[in-house]
Amino acid sequence: MTEIPSLMDPAVQACPYALYDRLRAAAPIWRMPDTGFYLVTSFALCEEVMRQPDLFASGVSPQALSPGGISDEVVRIYSEEGWFPRQSCSTSDPPRHIWVRALLSRLFTASRVREMTPSMRQTAHDLIDSFVPAARCEFVGAFAHPLPMIVIARQIGVPATMIETFKAWSDAIVEPFSMMISPEREIECARLVVEMQRFFAERIEDRRHEPRDDLLSVIANARDEDGALLPMDEVLTIVTVDLLASGNETTTAAIASGMRLLIENPGIEARLRGGPDAVATFAEEVLRLESPAQGMFREVKADTVLGGVDLRAGDLLSLRFGAANRDETAFEEASRIDLDRRSPGRHLAFGIGRHHCIGAPLARQELIVSFEVLLDRLRDFRLQDPDFRPAYTPSFFGRNIEALPVAFTPA
Repeated sequence: MTEIPSLMDPAVQACPYALYDRLRAAAPIWRMPDTGFYLVTSFALCEEVMRQPDLFASGVSPQALSPGGISDEVVRIYSEEGWFPRQSCSTSDPPRHIWVRALLSRLFTASRVREMTPSMRQTAHDLIDSFVPAARCEFVGAFAHPLPMIVIARQIGVPATMIETFKAWSDAIVEPFSMMISPEREIECARLVVEMQRFFAERIEDRRHEPRDDLLSVIANARDEDGALLPMDEVLTIVTVDLLASGNETTTAAIASGMRLLIENPGIEARLRGGPDAVATFAEEVLRLESPAQGMFREVKADTVLGGVDLRAGDLLSLRFGAANRDETAFEEASRIDLDRRSPGRHLAFGIGRHHCIGAPLARQELIVSFEVLLDRLRDFRLQDPDFRPAYTPSFFGRNIEALPVAFTPA
């Protein structure tokens, strides 16, 4: 394999699918020369790795793997001014992963998501009300970003009026995981995260003295196996990383990608108005085709062979969900939307097994409700400028459209 472009190149990340196709065909386990990571790009091999979580562990910090690692100044900021974030549920292993997952699983049950749906739907209508008279909007800022942020903020029990502040905080948590930010921005992100930590630490203490009917009270008063309240760094990680950042950034990406796919495939608009089943399948196809989490790391814990490649303990794999979900051996006509696809939820966008995303039911419902309401209120979706090409935030992890100026006809 020669002259393979680097996936660390933002230009390649903007449309990585040609690279993914090439790697799947010739080297589905390929070691990136510039990083030393192995990219795993086939559906079968990604699935094989995820079904062996003890052999292929999840406790890998992308921030620590960035060029230069975590700077001394970032460590100082967290150590002296806030709390050093613990690993998220998705990047931790047992025994910690077991109790963190058990706690989070209480927060997004099917019944709770059903209870949230009317409010979610009203939020979608309210956001559309704000831009429908103009018959145009910048869709990411006007809808894709605020909807999941408002939904999770309401559940945590904090005011939606702080949405822009929450956005800045959420970005500060997520950006270091991109492995592509400058040292200066990494320090700025650490300061913003500490600001966020102090905001929530005060409210966590309040909830411990006077619990309310919100998720923050549930988390603040959770106890460990010995019956003790969880330490503040654990609680803050769950609230800020597992709920606020993980719970809205990927959903924002999915909603924005869904609008782009809807615009690029105008023939399906009428079909989607035919009933809820079509919208639900469309949501799964969006997640498959434009996986919001393009990849996750795994560390090899013992010498093994994967797909004919010898791996050593300590080797790092990057499971490329964005590649696996377009694997023609797993999905017929994998590069196109198919509203009649059998088992449309079989993709890997939410992972499988031990690390299947706890928030998947909520994310799916937000995506479905978003497009049900958008299709009910608006029609004839199009770009304001037909020649516009969306830019994507440089990231080895995510796939986030930065802006999407759309026009439409009010229904």
